[in-house]
Amino acid sequence: MRSQLDAAIRDYHRLIEADLSAAEQELDLLVHLQRERKILFGDRPMAASLRPTFITEAGYNAVQDTVYLIRQAVLKIAAEFFDDLEVLRDGLGLEDWEIELASIPTPIIRLSALSRMDSFLTADSFKFVEINGENPAGIAYIHELGRIYRELPMFSRFERKHPVRFVSPMEHTLTALVSIYHEQFDGRAEKPSIAIVDHLDVPTIHEFNLLKDYFERMGYPCEVVDPRSLECIDGWIHANGRRIDILYRRLLLNEYYAMKDECGAFFEGYISGKTCYVNTFRTKLVHKKAVFEFLTDERYTSMLPVEQREAIARHIPWTRMLRDCQTMFRGLRINLLEFVRANRQYFVIKPNDEYGGKGVTLGFASSQSEWDDAIQQSMAYRCVVQETVDIHREPFMMKTDSGWQLVPTIIDLDPYLNGPLMGGCLTRTSASNLANVTAGGGTLPMFILRHTWKRGRR
Repeated sequence: MRSQLDAAIRDYHRLIEADLSAAEQELDLLVHLQRERKILFGDRPMAASLRPTFITEAGYNAVQDTVYLIRQAVLKIAAEFFDDLEVLRDGLGLEDWEIELASIPTPIIRLSALSRMDSFLTADSFKFVEINGENPAGIAYIHELGRIYRELPMFSRFERKHPVRFVSPMEHTLTALVSIYHEQFDGRAEKPSIAIVDHLDVPTIHEFNLLKDYFERMGYPCEVVDPRSLECIDGWIHANGRRIDILYRRLLLNEYYAMKDECGAFFEGYISGKTCYVNTFRTKLVHKKAVFEFLTDERYTSMLPVEQREAIARHIPWTRMLRDCQTMFRGLRINLLEFVRANRQYFVIKPNDEYGGKGVTLGFASSQSEWDDAIQQSMAYRCVVQETVDIHREPFMMKTDSGWQLVPTIIDLDPYLNGPLMGGCLTRTSASNLANVTAGGGTLPMFILRHTWKRGRR
């Protein structure tokens, strides 16, 4: 259905080109509405393109089916191998304190109730490069941006010819929080209270407030609170004086551990088990980038069903923890360090547990000395090496310093998961090689182009 997608993109660009003065006014309106509604990363509006991203129904279904197969493969591998301490330490690269937190009992079954799988679009498909299993962001931004684009006159004109639908990750997130609370945690409150817990001086504070407003509109009391301000009374977490049923954890475990002595109530509440923490402390088992080694090494995948192995082969790039060892690459036995050092144009090195593009070294964009330095540094900090994805660049009609022009842009396609269910997509765009918002990329809502049924002949 690529022809349907290409036709829709061309038509949107024609709408922009038909009246550049009107397009500039609508771009100003887009920025104004984001500032007015606090759809901001720090003080920066999230979207700078008049055109959002699109996907066909067939494309969305393909992502959904693939995500399900890969998720099932991860769970099967975890059940088979992740009870082994040596595997957790050496294979996944978990620290002892991470293993200790993950071992704390919880009635919640899922390793990650709320997660996001991050991929890049290729010329004819997509490839996942990591799993955000801890606390995926962007949920409220995408929900609100979806509403804003439908207020733009240009989008309304476009939709007359190309009907679309939109899947809100914020709606799925609330559904996930409440269903986990009732079905796995055995929570009894019909309208449980929620606390969004993280630092309050982060650029995503606006998203927390958007989430709070939405939860409360839906009838769920909500507080936004710093973990150091929590109280634990009779085993229950209290935030801003309110007893909390669901603690929506946006605080990274690395950040918690760095200030654990100041977060006694946060830890005590988890141990007590009265307040439902989503996500739990077990998320590191699927959050580490090294989990992709388990998906691309025959030692672990041989017991998977054929359809899961095929999905992995099509959509997961070869990945290894970067260390001095022998391993297999496309049927060849290689010395990993020597092979990676000699073939930098085919690989990327990234920290095993970081976000926002921090510490990423792209082999094709590095000199040999820079690449050698990245390999050397990876010996001190746990890193993975991953085969480079051949990223597709899609044209966006953008306002630049030189006027309106088509800008080749990479698209980061990141489906949200509510357990086995896919609940919408984050799409990030960039004219550079990194699309993370923290690296300067933009964020756009994704609309699904409805399938148009053709009337058959009698």
